[in-house]
Amino acid sequence: MKPAELNRQWRPAGARCRGLLLLGLLAGALPAARAQQVLVQANVADDTVKTTFGPNRRYFGHAYFGYGLLAGPAGTGAAVRYGLGSAELRAGGRLKVRLSQALAFNADLGYAYQRYNLAQNGQKLVPAFTQHRSESLALHQLYSELSLRLNYGRRGNAVGRYVDLLAGGGWVAATSHTTEDDPAPGIASVETTERGLPYLRRWSGLVGARVGVDRYALTARYRLSPVFASGYGALPELPRWMLGVEVGLF
Repeated sequence: MKPAELNRQWRPAGARCRGLLLLGLLAGALPAARAQQVLVQANVADDTVKTTFGPNRRYFGHAYFGYGLLAGPAGTGAAVRYGLGSAELRAGGRLKVRLSQALAFNADLGYAYQRYNLAQNGQKLVPAFTQHRSESLALHQLYSELSLRLNYGRRGNAVGRYVDLLAGGGWVAATSHTTEDDPAPGIASVETTERGLPYLRRWSGLVGARVGVDRYALTARYRLSPVFASGYGALPELPRWMLGVEVGLF
């Protein structure tokens, strides 16, 4: 067979091989191209979502609890025993709205339990001059607070360092007066509790400040309103300051 005839016979076969090879390469590339397209779409979607909720975002909400000790002077006849017996326990929730990198607004709602451990001495007038082994006044209060937050220092998506200037008020939902006296022979203890006290004021107002770093803060609150109702203005005033700590739950 002549060389020219051999070339005419192999040329179609070579073309067919090259066509099959090209189709195989395209078939192998198509799944990879489809997989790459899905990944790119997912990443673009994530990047275009604007996050507005977080510790240093537009909005942030969290729960917290706090503990404070009674402080400050008392009126003559209204002395208290300072320490763990005269304290406040509070728990609540807070919504923060960031106005700028340096300024934010907070709104709080919560519950506070306040206890005044009354001193027993010859000058005692609250709520009466009768002395006991121990005596206390307790208030269960629902409160709301508004505060202006001043942020300082560099931070990422974190609460960071701040100072809060706060004002608020509360409604006293329940009250109690508890006394413990020396028992008679053969009796372990004698305790009396009175509830729904008419001489304690039902509404209160306060101002204060909070200095914190992330979830931890020191607090100081000053009660503006008297603790006793208007019809009992002759009773001396109990201490107005409450100094404590606060822990955010986030």
